[in-house]
Amino acid sequence: MDSDTSQKPISATPSAGSRVQRRSFAEILLNVRELAPGLGLAAVVLFFTLQTRNFWSPQTMTAISTIASTIAIVSIGVTMLMICGEFDLSVGQNFAFTPIIWAILFVTNGMNEWLALAIALALAICVGMVNGLVTTIFGIPSFITTLGMFFVLQGLNNLLISGHQLIMFDPSSAISLLGARIGTTPFYMPLVWMFIIAGAFWFVLARLRYGNWTFATGGRVGPAKAMGVPTGRVKRTNFILSAFFAGLAGCMQFAYLRGVTQGQGQNYELLAITAAVLGGTSLFGGTGTIWGSVIGAFLLATIQIGLVLIGVPGSFYVTFIGVMLVIVVIANVRLGRFGTNQA
Repeated sequence: MDSDTSQKPISATPSAGSRVQRRSFAEILLNVRELAPGLGLAAVVLFFTLQTRNFWSPQTMTAISTIASTIAIVSIGVTMLMICGEFDLSVGQNFAFTPIIWAILFVTNGMNEWLALAIALALAICVGMVNGLVTTIFGIPSFITTLGMFFVLQGLNNLLISGHQLIMFDPSSAISLLGARIGTTPFYMPLVWMFIIAGAFWFVLARLRYGNWTFATGGRVGPAKAMGVPTGRVKRTNFILSAFFAGLAGCMQFAYLRGVTQGQGQNYELLAITAAVLGGTSLFGGTGTIWGSVIGAFLLATIQIGLVLIGVPGSFYVTFIGVMLVIVVIANVRLGRFGTNQA
């Protein structure tokens, strides 16, 4: 009897504890929003590695890293804005508008390269300010505000460049800083800037009060205002960040390619939002992660280049991204409900 009674609690206690540990570990995995896109990226890399021998070539690494870097930089600004519950559909046209201004001032008119870059980025910031002011002061949905700005910038881009390409032939310090090759590696400066910006804004969201304000603004605006969060100012600031990073990424692509056309940035608003959602950012605000968006950008770039390597027509890529976005949004909503039910 003594031996029986002494064994029961010993056998029962670890079982209960292990169940608690398993639940906790599952909850941790569910809350690691970078996990799903990370696993997806690993699966895509493995697939294309098996499908083509050229996947790990220096040329492929250059293409993937450079495309992913510019998408990620745009997506970081978009992520900040989506977390606080707003959208920016004008980032693609701003991605083209800013380097067009830079090229016209610097290449065509001979202005000092740094002054020209500063003016171009200042105009990008003005775009974000207009988007933010119209949305927050007049109460117009950001979808409508930024869609209108999309068409304004598209018209300006067509007017300014008129179907031509602006090419930068001579190297310069600004061009080198934004788009030069990193030593003898297959990687270029946009990749370095991407990690710097991503690290900085991960810190902002994780450690600074402004990060808490951003999450609170996108979660529940009413309680956030009651707690003293300046929700309008937070939204306007994130509109500016979104526009600035779109313009900066466009200038990086110009510095890398040494040229800009009016078609630059086409579909970048779709790519930036998709990268953010793939990385765990909610379309409904209040949730998001910077590194998840970076992983999402690399996932999109890897798919784009991988499809080219295996001979799939390029037109299929945008269709594929659209389908992927719908699937990820559905999964995002379902997992959100699951998490709520489990809580």
